[in-house]
Formats: sequence, C-alpha cells, structure tokens
Amino acid sequence: MMKSSTKTAALSSYVNTAIRDYMKNHDESVDFPQEIWEELTTDLDIFSPILSEDDQALASDFISSIRMISNEFPALSTILLTQGCYGVYPILKFGTGQQKERYLDKLVKGTCKAGLGFSESKHLNSLADLETYAIKTETGWQLSGEKAKVSNSSIADILLVLAKVREAGKPDSYGFFIVETTASGVLIGEQIEKQGLLGLPLSSVTLDKVNLPETALLGGVLAGNEQFNNIIKNMQLGLSAVALGVAEGAFNKGLEFARVKRGFGKRLMDVELHQYKFADLYNKICAADAYFSSYPNQIEEDSKFVARIKLYMTKVALEVTDEILRLIGPLQKFDHVNIKRYFKDAEIIENYGRSGNSIRKEIAERWLKE
Repeated sequence: MMKSSTKTAALSSYVNTAIRDYMKNHDESVDFPQEIWEELTTDLDIFSPILSEDDQALASDFISSIRMISNEFPALSTILLTQGCYGVYPILKFGTGQQKERYLDKLVKGTCKAGLGFSESKHLNSLADLETYAIKTETGWQLSGEKAKVSNSSIADILLVLAKVREAGKPDSYGFFIVETTASGVLIGEQIEKQGLLGLPLSSVTLDKVNLPETALLGGVLAGNEQFNNIIKNMQLGLSAVALGVAEGAFNKGLEFARVKRGFGKRLMDVELHQYKFADLYNKICAADAYFSSYPNQIEEDSKFVARIKLYMTKVALEVTDEILRLIGPLQKFDHVNIKRYFKDAEIIENYGRSGNSIRKEIAERWLKE
C-alpha cells in the first residue's frame, strides 16, 4: 500500500493527465468509465483509506480524493462515493464477520460493485413510509417492493436494500439486506435520463419476492434506522466534497481560459471587472473550504451539521459555475471548455440523496417554535 503523500501525488498526476484526457473525448458520454474505474481501484487503490479509520465518518483521505477527482470528472466522483459509502463503508462498519469475509476485499478492489436502495416513488418523511417489505421465512427472508432511483444499480453486483420488516405480534422494524443482483426476482430498470452527472448509472430496481438467506441481513440485526442515518450522513459529507470540487474545477477552468491572449490581443483577465469577479469567486471558494474543513470537529456533536455543509457547498458550486458561465460562456467554445457541464452536475448534486429545500426547511424549523 502506498503512503498517503505518495498516493495523493500519484492521484493528482492521474487526474491531470488520464482523467482530463478522457473527459476531452467523453464530455457528454453516459457510458460507465470502466477503464478508469479499474485503474483507480487497482493501480491507485482508491478505496483502501476507508479501511484505515474505524470511526463514524468516511476516511478524510478518501474524501480528499473524490474532491480532487471532481475537479475534472464529478460524475466519476459520485460513482466512487456510491461504492465507498454504500458498499465498502457499511460492510466494514456494520457487517458480520462472514459478510466482511465474503464482500469487503472485493468491494475495495472494485471487482464487486455496490449500490444502495432506499428511495421510493413517494417522498419518505420517515422509515415508517417505506413500502419495501421483508418477511421472515423458514430459510431467511423474502423481499418485495420497488426502489425508484438506485445509483450504480445497472453495473452493481450487490445492493444494500432498506426494507420494513413485519413480524406477527411485533412492531415494525427496519433492516438493510444484502441482495445480489443476479438473484431471482431482481429486476433492474432502464437507465434514467438526467441532465448532469453523466456516466453515473441510475435505474429503478424491482424486488419481486426475492428470497434471501438468513445471513443477508446487514450485521445480522434489524438496525436499519441507525445504519441508515449513519450512511446518509456520510453520503452528504461526500457530496459536499464533490460539490466543492465542482466549484474548484469550474473556477480553475475559467481562470485558465481568462489568462490566455485572444485574437484581439488581450486576455479576459486584463479587464478590471473580470479581475474583481474572479477575486470574489476565489474568496467564496476559500470560505467554503474553511467551512468544509471544520467537519471533523463538528460531525459528532451535531448530527445536522453535515446537511448544512452539503447545502452550502452545493450553493457555492451553483453560484461559481453560473458566474463563470456568465464571464466566459460565449467564448468557451474556442477552447472546448464545457463549464455548463459543471453547472448541470451541481444542480443534480443539490438534490442528490436529500434536496436542498428539505435541508433549508429543517434549518428553519427552530424559528417556527413559539
């Protein structure tokens, strides 16, 4: 395993060469970037940092890596985040010894891909609204239901499916179940079209009386509420990093463009108004970075802190990409700089996992109390 500093340098070089070159030819591609996936998981061992920290949050080195990658390819960062947050981390954190032995090494190496099924056709105000059910059987469990949007599902080998468990004479409980996508009764829907994060697979998943062994219950316990809250908290943390990376990527692309002399003999940066605009954007990103970097000291004390970070990082990403578009939009075609892609990615991230307005509503609740 490479040292952290060596790995960071190697990843930085890879992002600025291989990933940047890939994006020149696949900027609007919806295809899964399999070759890059294999190089990141095999040569750069992208998921191994998650194994190094046994705490409540994704490893900071992994968070830094997906932030760096999102400077060039935000969709790839969300693919990696899905694997890390919905696959590697839950099995490591909550899995039984048998589950870790069966899946963990393959998840880290990328030979087993994962997704998480929790969203359904109607908005979930709480887990009580779940319509995916698990019934106890003589040999294990039977799952039925439909998950509306599952990232990575079309390329996944396993899905962690959140379900309501009903047992006679007992109150409803909740659990995550490890479902292999080749199991009878699992139907992966068609790709769902979206405007941003192209390359991130997204499909519905139907579960039609899927029979699972007793060992499929994550951790061997019905602790879905606790596990879900932990997983979503880490997903929001990861999305915050991706959003900040989007802002940085768009800013850097815009700055590179503005510092090149054009046919009229001047650079956009030579215009005083543009200097002021870029200075303001730079300060905005610096402030966002400082806010984001405070999460290690806040995440345990305030369970809602990560949601607020995610809200702010996506807001900054939208504002920065929008302003860069205004500054260089009509001219970007000359250098094939697709700032609009960054903006569309930021729009998707704002509502990924949990919408920005739902977070705003949660923040405002404290002011509604009489």
